[in-house]
Amino acid sequence: MNNPKKLAPEGRLQRKALASEFYISKFRQVLMRHGLTMSTILFMCILTPYIPTALIHSIADLFVNSNKYFLLSLSAAIMMFLFLWVTRKELNFRQLIWIIYLLLISIIEEISFRLSIPIIGVNFMGDNFFWLAVFISNFCFAAIHYFTLRWKLSACVLAFLGGMGFSRLFQITEDLTLVIILHWLLTFFNTPTAPKNNHLIQKN
Repeated sequence: MNNPKKLAPEGRLQRKALASEFYISKFRQVLMRHGLTMSTILFMCILTPYIPTALIHSIADLFVNSNKYFLLSLSAAIMMFLFLWVTRKELNFRQLIWIIYLLLISIIEEISFRLSIPIIGVNFMGDNFFWLAVFISNFCFAAIHYFTLRWKLSACVLAFLGGMGFSRLFQITEDLTLVIILHWLLTFFNTPTAPKNNHLIQKN
């Protein structure tokens, strides 16, 4: 008889693991693998001299019409909590921390992949290559999810397409705050709860 071995079931977004240690089954794994990677990219982008100026310009309306963005954020949060209530998911401190993390990662990813990397790309390639820079940025955005969170290829394709949509919205509105709020809401609906390592199952 084989000894029991802990294996994690295949997640909705995550590729099936070959071994339990490769399955992203803990909140801290998401923080270390995905959150730290994205934060490092943001830090490198912010060090680029012209990015802070572009960032201030892209969120200028937040300081002028703060009430509007407060109401938009509040509406997004209400929709999240209604979703959790309707789907009968547990409402606790851990869930609140997860929602806050999703907000922070939305801020980090939008500054990095919708604002900074396309600007850096255009600076090197020229204005005529704007959409190529956007394509490269969103391709990297999707690829990072493939490796850090072990997402399925289909989920990464959707992440790429969603990123391109966010880029288009940002180009039209020049309002990064609006794009961040929308990213936060859609990311929540995509992954409404944090990984729990008690999802591990026994298999002989």
